[in-house]
Amino acid sequence: MSTAAEGPHALSDIGDALAEAGAASLTGERAQLAEGLLRAALTKWEDPQARPQLLGAFSAVFADEQGAARMRDFMSRQIFQQLAASLDEPAKDFDEVAKALGVPPMNINAAQAQVWGVAVLRYVVKLEPIASASVDEVVALVSPTIQRYLVG
Repeated sequence: MSTAAEGPHALSDIGDALAEAGAASLTGERAQLAEGLLRAALTKWEDPQARPQLLGAFSAVFADEQGAARMRDFMSRQIFQQLAASLDEPAKDFDEVAKALGVPPMNINAAQAQVWGVAVLRYVVKLEPIASASVDEVVALVSPTIQRYLVG
């Protein structure tokens, strides 16, 4: 059984995956930014070794303020620093990434809400039909909305 203490490691792993996908999209075809990010997140959630850790990290968000603070740090700072490292640029924060994308910071939050909402419905609540849909089906359905948030 996973513990909440394992959560930060899982968050770091998912952060690395998202950073790599983001870097590839920003240095290549920006039109694939949302698809790459969502696919990277879902691939981590689909990993049977990572999923219990991610569930632990997610559960910790609701358990206490410390868990919520770790998730806030991950979503507002850590993931963007990992993205900057993938791009060999100075560390970026939330606002710098939004500015680089040319969107308001709230758009980044909206994109994050879509990704985490899918994760909650699919892996925590296990709500059908999204729980049993293929990753490709979920990406095809949700990534256009995320793309709109990230490229305006």
